[in-house]
Amino acid sequence: MIRILAGWGSGNRICATIDGMESRASTREYGLDVLRVFAFGVLILYHSGMGYVTWGWHVKNNELSTGLEWVMLFANRWRLPLLFFISGAGVAFSLRRRTMGEFARERAGRLLPPLLMAMFVVVPPQIYFEHLARGREYGSYFEFWKTVFQFEPYPKGAFSWHHMWFVVYILVYALASIPLFGWLRGEAGRRFLSGLAGWLESGVWQVYLVNVPNLIVGLTLGPRFPTTNALIGDWANLTGAWLTFLWGYVFASERRLLDLLERRRREFLIGGVLVATLFYGLRMAKVGGLAGELASAYFGMTFIFWLTGYARAWFRSDSRWLRYWTEGVFPLYLIHQTITVALVFAMRNWEMCLWVKLGLAAAGTFVGSIVFAELARWSGPLRPWLGLKATPSAGR
Repeated sequence: MIRILAGWGSGNRICATIDGMESRASTREYGLDVLRVFAFGVLILYHSGMGYVTWGWHVKNNELSTGLEWVMLFANRWRLPLLFFISGAGVAFSLRRRTMGEFARERAGRLLPPLLMAMFVVVPPQIYFEHLARGREYGSYFEFWKTVFQFEPYPKGAFSWHHMWFVVYILVYALASIPLFGWLRGEAGRRFLSGLAGWLESGVWQVYLVNVPNLIVGLTLGPRFPTTNALIGDWANLTGAWLTFLWGYVFASERRLLDLLERRRREFLIGGVLVATLFYGLRMAKVGGLAGELASAYFGMTFIFWLTGYARAWFRSDSRWLRYWTEGVFPLYLIHQTITVALVFAMRNWEMCLWVKLGLAAAGTFVGSIVFAELARWSGPLRPWLGLKATPSAGR
C-alpha cells in the first residue's frame, strides 16, 4: 500500500473520493472522516510546494529549492495511497445501504458533473497560465478558452483533467470492481473476509504481507510505465492505486481488520519512523533497486496503518466541525490547484524570498478554496457541479 507510482508520492465518506455519503451513526467511522479531511489538507500544502521545487509541474517560480524536495518527499510516500485506501473504505460503507445498481448510479451522478466542470471551467485557467509562462501569447483568456473545445489533449492542447485524475481513477475503480464487491458481500465473500481477518490476527508478521502485491507492481510495472495520470497506458500507477483502493474496501468490510490497525497503531508508528529513516538514508546514499523499493513501499504502508489506527482511537464522535469539512472538502479539492497555479504564476518573478512566496501561495490557496467551498454551499442548482449533493444534508 503502498507504493502508488503516481508520485506516491496523486473515511468512509470518500468513495467517490469524495463521497459525501451518509451512514448510520452506529456504524460510522468518524476517524476516517477526520483522516480524509487531513489528507486533502496535506494535498493542498503539497501542491503549493510544487511550484518551488525542481520536479515537473505546470508553473515554476524563478527560484527553486532542492531542500524543499526532501521535506515534500516525506508526504509524497503516503498522501495519495492514504486517499485511495480511504476511498476504498468509503465504498464498503456506501454499499451497506445500496444495491449495486444504486451504487453505480450514485457514483456516476456524484462524480461526473464536477469532473466535467473541472475539464471545461476549472482546469483551463491552469493551462492558460502555464502557456503564458512558456511564452505563448493570447489576445484574451476567452481566445484561449475557445481552444478547449478543439479537444486537443494537453500539453499541446488545452483539454485535460489535470488534478482531477484522482476522481477519474476512483470512478473507474468503483464501477469496475462491482463484480468483486458483489462476491465479497455474498456468503463465500464473508467467509473469505472472516478467514483473512483471523489469519492477519494470528501473528505479528502476516499483516505486513498486505503490501506484497503493491511491491510486485512497483518492481515489475514501475520501471516500464512511468506515471502519466492519463488512465490508458498508466499501468503501474493505475494498478498500484487500485490495489490500495481494494485493501481499503477489504479492511472496512471486516471490522476486525480496522480494530487490528487501532490495536497495533503504536507498532506501526514506530515501524513507520524506522522505515522512513531507512528510506532517507538510502536516498542520501543513492541506493535504489530492491532495497529502495522495499523502503518506499513500507514507508507508505506503515504510515497509512498508524494514521488509520490513531484516527480511530482519537475520533469517536461527531461534531459540527467534522460535518462542515466533510461536506466541503470536495469543492475545496476541485478548485485548489487552479488557485495555486494562479498564485505561483503571479508571484514567479517577484524579488522575494522563496519561502515567503511559498507561504503566500499555501495561505492564499487555503483561503481561496475555503471561500469557494462556502459559495458552493449556496450555489443552488450548481451544487452537484461543484462537488456537493443537490440539497444540503439535514444531518448525518
